[in-house]
Amino acid sequence: MSENVLLYEQPGPVGLLKNRVYAVVGGAFVLTLLWSVIYRLYQRGQFDHDRWSVFLNTQVWGFLLNGLYATLLVASISGALSFACSVPIALARTSETYLVRKVAEIYISAFRAVPLLLLILFMTVLLPTVGFAWPAMAFLVVALTLHHSALAAEIVRSGIMSLERGQQEAALSIGMTGVQSMCYIVLPQAIRRMMPALIGQLLAIVQDTSLGYIIPYNELLRCSQLISTYAPQSLLQAAFVSTLLYGMISALLMIVQHKVKTRKRSVAK
Repeated sequence: MSENVLLYEQPGPVGLLKNRVYAVVGGAFVLTLLWSVIYRLYQRGQFDHDRWSVFLNTQVWGFLLNGLYATLLVASISGALSFACSVPIALARTSETYLVRKVAEIYISAFRAVPLLLLILFMTVLLPTVGFAWPAMAFLVVALTLHHSALAAEIVRSGIMSLERGQQEAALSIGMTGVQSMCYIVLPQAIRRMMPALIGQLLAIVQDTSLGYIIPYNELLRCSQLISTYAPQSLLQAAFVSTLLYGMISALLMIVQHKVKTRKRSVAK
């Protein structure tokens, strides 16, 4: 029996009819809500030319694209560092040594519990007082790495624990050491299994870079706020454009995630 059947019971004819009715009613409700919002914005003049004319300036788009580049740069560095840190943390979390396992557990619990916004503020306010005069980008990267490495470590650990124990035992029986079996047998399979979840974690990192506006770091959200300061009448429009840019990056990552899931299912068959 496949994993999908175990986790989800296929609906019968009545269930399918109910699902269609719920989909139609839900879709009609969403469309009605969307239309009411658009109509209210139209009544308040949010579609007037003077509110959107600022985006006819190529310098404004260059400024926004610089913010998008800064967002992707921080997300890429933070994502790479988070994954690099998450693997040894996950291995320590599964260690048979009590002290090592406990330290990893405390690290994961601590940085998962602390809100990311407070962690960023802690980095930028307290660390400079003890001599860490870093640029804003470094504070943001470190905070994102600490927070998301704890989250990614649990994903990696789940991937390791999902494998059958017999594979590692078989590797040990042919003369491999524990480190060799983990590096050559367990981790490659675990990474393939957890790849969709890691892509989802990268998506969360991209979205969390928007918290850099409080430092301030000139990422995409910060740049849109500066544009609205230059053109106050375009506050909502600047937020809308930045949302579209975030949405494009999120949609791209979700497409990659879907393709990875589809390929994973085809290989499993």
